Amino acid sequence: MNHNRYTALLVIGLAIAGVGLMLVIPPLASAQPETIACPRRQTVMLRGSAAPPFQGLIVFFAGQPVGGGFSDGAGNWQIPLYVDEPPGFYLVEVRLRQNQQTLASYRCAVDVALTSESTHSPTALISPTATATPTITTTPTPAARLTPTVSQLPSPTRSPAPTLTTTTGGGGTGSTPGLTVTATLSAVTPTATLTRTPTATRTATPTLTPTRPAGSVSTPTLEPAGLAVTLGILPYDPNTSTSLNDERVTLYSEEENDLVITGWKIVNISRSDRPTFTFPAFTLAPEVEIYLYTGSGTTNLATGDFYWGLATAVWRRGDIAHLLDAQGRLVSAYQVP
Repeated sequence: MNHNRYTALLVIGLAIAGVGLMLVIPPLASAQPETIACPRRQTVMLRGSAAPPFQGLIVFFAGQPVGGGFSDGAGNWQIPLYVDEPPGFYLVEVRLRQNQQTLASYRCAVDVALTSESTHSPTALISPTATATPTITTTPTPAARLTPTVSQLPSPTRSPAPTLTTTTGGGGTGSTPGLTVTATLSAVTPTATLTRTPTATRTATPTLTPTRPAGSVSTPTLEPAGLAVTLGILPYDPNTSTSLNDERVTLYSEEENDLVITGWKIVNISRSDRPTFTFPAFTLAPEVEIYLYTGSGTTNLATGDFYWGLATAVWRRGDIAHLLDAQGRLVSAYQVP
């Protein structure tokens, strides 16, 4: 009997303690993704750390894979994200390729005005655009000319000028003087009158000639291809590299089906000469890596080894690579760390 009483008291005590803890300890707020500004048709750089070293990463935009990259030996990573979506808020996640573990989450605000308290703007890589410098081309305006036109006056009229002539009539002293009118004709000389005739005048029309600042690179607006293919670049290191083939680009497909990459291009958009490599006829299988080496060599389609055949290095720190499909759409982007 006493045992049952003690059990009941213990249960009541635990319940009271639980209610007290709920009242005293405030509930933990669920972590909210960081809100970042994502200007439309611009590239935003996502950065982070604490990732496993040398691991492949995938970027998901609104649940769809749109690109990726790799972490370095210290676990740091940076992945460019090109945004071309209607205005609104979108969830962006960076995950490990191996196990889909989420490393970072963002609330991407596409062309939405944000308050300073809620906005964190990552480094934006704005594609350089040509600056239109108005150059006014003036067409000479011909001077106005006076065209003399003769306005013909009416034909000269003859106006009689009365001349008084006193004559004496025949007869005696009662004669009355007579008035004789003699008409004298005076000619009117016509006079030429100069009349100004208006002449059409050409107005100078300013012509806008786009000019680009020296050293800038023009980047066209790209349409995303919507494919999950990641890029990675190991640049040439003059201190440790022994061959240009130590510099390479890695492609990795996250797609479920084979991808025909015939005509796809790797472009360094950060250099004015835009070094470009075009892939020959090749099919990229899912979860398979292929390599593009900068130096010379024999392309091996069986192993997925391609050679650029250049004499100098292509990639430098900070350069941005674009992977374009055969239609020129952006498949993936990567910035050399």
